[in-house]
Amino acid sequence: MRATRRTVEWSLAALWLWSGLQPPLTAWDESIAMLARLELPHAAQAPLFLLSCAMDLGFAAWIVWRPTALTWRLQAWAVLFYSVVVAVALPENWLHPFAPLMKNLPILAMLLWLGANREAKP
Repeated sequence: MRATRRTVEWSLAALWLWSGLQPPLTAWDESIAMLARLELPHAAQAPLFLLSCAMDLGFAAWIVWRPTALTWRLQAWAVLFYSVVVAVALPENWLHPFAPLMKNLPILAMLLWLGANREAKP
């Protein structure tokens, strides 16, 4: 079976939805602990965490309702930003058995492909 553009879009929407919901619901303490390792002020950690979760949920909604070329570009920048921060500040993720950093490569490829192949859904 051949994957369609919409299949790729919906899979990315599901990923962003999960990324926005799962951490605050099931991994709050672990997420805040990771932010603390970035040496962010304590008072900023929870708001920044919630803001990043909201951004992920916003990306999911944007994909479902009205993706444009800007949708894919902003997501690519977000993935790139997250990847650089994690690679530098949490380097153990390079050798993590589930390869969280390496999984961002195919995600970036999908985002670039989507952005290059159509401005908006029909």
